[in-house]
Amino acid sequence: MDVDPDEEWSSRTALLDAAIRLMSERAPSTITGRELAEEAGVNYGLVHYYFESPGDLLDAARRRHGDRLVADLMEGGTRSIPLGRVITDREIFGFSAHVALEGGYDDADVSRPVLDTMLRMAADGDPGGDPVHHRATVAAIVLLELGWPVFVEHNARGLGLDPEADGELIRERFFKVLESLYRSIGVEVDR
Repeated sequence: MDVDPDEEWSSRTALLDAAIRLMSERAPSTITGRELAEEAGVNYGLVHYYFESPGDLLDAARRRHGDRLVADLMEGGTRSIPLGRVITDREIFGFSAHVALEGGYDDADVSRPVLDTMLRMAADGDPGGDPVHHRATVAAIVLLELGWPVFVEHNARGLGLDPEADGELIRERFFKVLESLYRSIGVEVDR
């Protein structure tokens, strides 16, 4: 199968971006190769042309996602992800939450560019600080950020809050907790 190099890059990229969009909304195990192709607007055969299987495509999307977050939103690792983007852009942590819920980050050999960048920022921002404190704080920050896109409505309703009417109060409290955690490791955050 001969594919034009520009079309090849475009189709492969479209498949990776489609995988990121779909995994931002639901668990990877529920996504089929045909859905990936349809979402990307390409022929299903290209899924297998570029990747050994739909699972390999999802793995490649996971790697692309982390690298993209560091390069773009974290400006090459020089700043944290803006808090406003955390709660409005499901592709940031909705994606990671769905992958994590299915054990997609359990392998010790899996790259974790966002976590590594956050730990480096903590070490730079609090050079004399305790590395265990840095790791525990980064873990707490990421847990909160992962939980937002998947559980905020469920938790709000379970506590008798209306996500629409009480949304600003919930967001403000969420931001204050995250800002406090970031400050404890010497990292400033943008809203």
